[in-house]
Amino acid sequence: MLAKVEHSFIDKQLFRLSLTHSSWVNESNNRDCQSNERLEFLGDAVIDAVIAQSLYGKYPNFTEGDLTKLRSSIVSGVSLARVARELGMGNHLLLGKGEDASGGRNKDSNLANAFEALVGALFLDRGYSVASQFVLQSLNIESADTSCVKSHNDSKTDLQILVQSKTSFTPYYKLISKDGPDHNPTFIVEVLVGDKVMGTGVGTSINKAETEAAANALTRFQNH
Repeated sequence: MLAKVEHSFIDKQLFRLSLTHSSWVNESNNRDCQSNERLEFLGDAVIDAVIAQSLYGKYPNFTEGDLTKLRSSIVSGVSLARVARELGMGNHLLLGKGEDASGGRNKDSNLANAFEALVGALFLDRGYSVASQFVLQSLNIESADTSCVKSHNDSKTDLQILVQSKTSFTPYYKLISKDGPDHNPTFIVEVLVGDKVMGTGVGTSINKAETEAAANALTRFQNH
């Protein structure tokens, strides 16, 4: 299946670049060698735009929050990695020896990133229309699971869904302080993604503080 995609490229070097992992570049003696990370950045934006436009038309009664949840579930790292496996991308990745030996051809992150890079390369090579058609055929929003919209999750669940769709991290919560008497305490909690503090919350219980921190983090994520 990947061979068919490659055949559609005018510039075959762009196709090859989309499969070039940074570990390959690090081990290369060629100073002009580049990784697929810039294409990944571009492809991520193209995929988001394509799916957003399609969902906007398909679900006219969904709110902004509903559409955001559904798009996040469709373009999650797991979903993109699954499509990359179906295309057989793992066998064609250009990896450094260490990354290859550690199972890099089957890592969700490598596969998802490569799929994004492939979309970015296709966009540069053939334009938005062709890239859009490829994304919609690959991700098949007609069979999208809308249960994530129908269920009303709390902020902590919503944050976890959003973060895991965009990164390889899971949000975690850190208790910063507990003040006041035992019968009426005040907790301050931070929520972190990787090593970055994304939100802070205050509450009369740890759970309430975590929920507020998650809500603040959601606002920050959605505004970036």
